[in-house]
Amino acid sequence: MASRTVSDCISAGYLIRAASQQDGRRTVLHLSPEGRELMARFRRHQRSAFEFVTADWTERERLDFARLLLKYVDAQDALRHRRADRAAPH
Repeated sequence: MASRTVSDCISAGYLIRAASQQDGRRTVLHLSPEGRELMARFRRHQRSAFEFVTADWTERERLDFARLLLKYVDAQDALRHRRADRAAPH
């Protein structure tokens, strides 16, 4: 699945494949100028949506939401690592 997605992004001109400077057997991906522009448009859209959804929130509510969202993402990351640790052979 990821390989097909990467190939599609390369074909669309959003990613550039390059050889790794640390390991010649590996390939690294870089955003192309078009890819950077796509990311910038996405970020602008995200920001606009956030501002619309939270238009009647106080600054404190926005900051609390951001803090809690970061805490949630960190907990998701910890859960992923816990699952990987359990799946690893001992």
